[in-house]
Amino acid sequence: MRIIANGELGLPKIRWLLTVAILVALVAEGVANAKSEPQGPLFVSWGGIGSVARVKEAAKIGVNLHRLPIGWPDENGHYDFRGFDSMLRALHEAHIKVIVHFFNHGVPQWFWKKHPNTAPRDSAGETTQAYPSPWNPYVRAAIEHNMSVILKHLRKTHLLKWVDGVDIGVGMEGQLSYLWDEYRASDPYALKAWRQYIETNYDGDLTQLNRDWGTNYASFDAILPPPQWEDTMECHSFERFYESGILDAALDYAKVVRRYFHPRIWFWVSHYIKYPERHYAARYPRLYMRHLKDLGMADIVETSSVPGWETKGQIHRLQKVGVRVIGEISIAPTPEEQLQDALTAKGLGCDGFFVGTLENLISEDGKLTPSGEKTERLIKEWKAGRTLK
Repeated sequence: MRIIANGELGLPKIRWLLTVAILVALVAEGVANAKSEPQGPLFVSWGGIGSVARVKEAAKIGVNLHRLPIGWPDENGHYDFRGFDSMLRALHEAHIKVIVHFFNHGVPQWFWKKHPNTAPRDSAGETTQAYPSPWNPYVRAAIEHNMSVILKHLRKTHLLKWVDGVDIGVGMEGQLSYLWDEYRASDPYALKAWRQYIETNYDGDLTQLNRDWGTNYASFDAILPPPQWEDTMECHSFERFYESGILDAALDYAKVVRRYFHPRIWFWVSHYIKYPERHYAARYPRLYMRHLKDLGMADIVETSSVPGWETKGQIHRLQKVGVRVIGEISIAPTPEEQLQDALTAKGLGCDGFFVGTLENLISEDGKLTPSGEKTERLIKEWKAGRTLK
C-alpha cells in the first residue's frame, strides 16, 4: 500500500491523466499567447463600482487592476448585465485591467431551498451558507452553467476581448478555502467522496487502514471525517482529501473558462491563516498555486497579509512559484487601516496591496473620500520607493 506523503494531493489517477492532457495543451498555447499584466506594483480594487466617475478617478490615483464581480442569476435564470457591462467598458477605457470575478460562493436563497443538501455540513449536522459544498454535483452543474452563460454573453456582446483575466470563486469568500473553525464534509456527497478517496488510496485494504489509523472500522462506508485536527495519519489523509476537493473544483471551473477564451491573467484569492485553523480551512496557497501554475492557470494571487497569519518567508516562497502576490486585509478600510494594510503588505515583500472597494474610496460623483486620499498618497509613495506614511 502506497502511503500518501505530506503535501501530496493523492488525486485519483484519472484526474492526473486529464491534468497532463490539459498541461500539454496549455504549454503549446502559451507560446502564442503572451501575458499582458500591469508592470510594476499592483494596486487592486474590487466591487460593482456603480459609477463611471469612480472608475476615472480610480485610474487617476493609480489603481491598475479591478476585480469586477458577477454571481448567480435570479430564480428564473435571468441576469441583468447592464451595470456589469457598463463598468467593464469604463474600466477598459480607463486602462485599468479588468478581472471578471465569478462570485460563485454567493449562493442565493432560492438555490439553497431547491437543493438543501448543497450546504456544507459538519459532524453535528449543522450547515453553513458561506459557500456551497464542492463535492455536490448540483453545485458543480449550476456554477459551470452560470459561468457559461456569463462567458457566452461577453462573447456575444464583444466584451470578452476587453477582459484581461478571471478570478474564480471556489470556497469561502471566493477563496481556495473552507471555513476555519471545524471540518465540514458530512453532507452525503462529501461523505461519499471521502470514502471513495480513502478506499482508492488504500487499494481497498481496510485491514491496513485500521492498522495505520489505530481504528476498527468494519467497512469503508463506516468511515467518517475526523472530529477535529490531530497530528495523526487519519487527519493527514483527510487533509489531502480536503485539499483535493478545493483544487478539483478550481480545475473544473477553470476548464469552463478555457472553452470560451484564454485569459491573459489568472487571478486567485488564496489566504493563509494561523494554526490550527489552517487545517480546517485547508489554506495552503503555495500548494494550490504550484499545481495551478504548472497548468498555466496562475499569474496573480491575492493572499492575506494579516499579522501572525503568514511570514515574509512564506510570501517569498509563494512568489518563487512564479506568481505575483497581493497583500489583502480590509475590504473597506479607514485611512488608518489603509496605511497599516499597505505597510504590512510591503513589509512582507508583496508585489502590491488590495485597496478595497472603490465605493469606499471614491464618491459616486468621483470625489475622493478620506480613505481615497490616503490611498492615493500610499500608491504614490509605494511606486516612488518612499517610506509609506
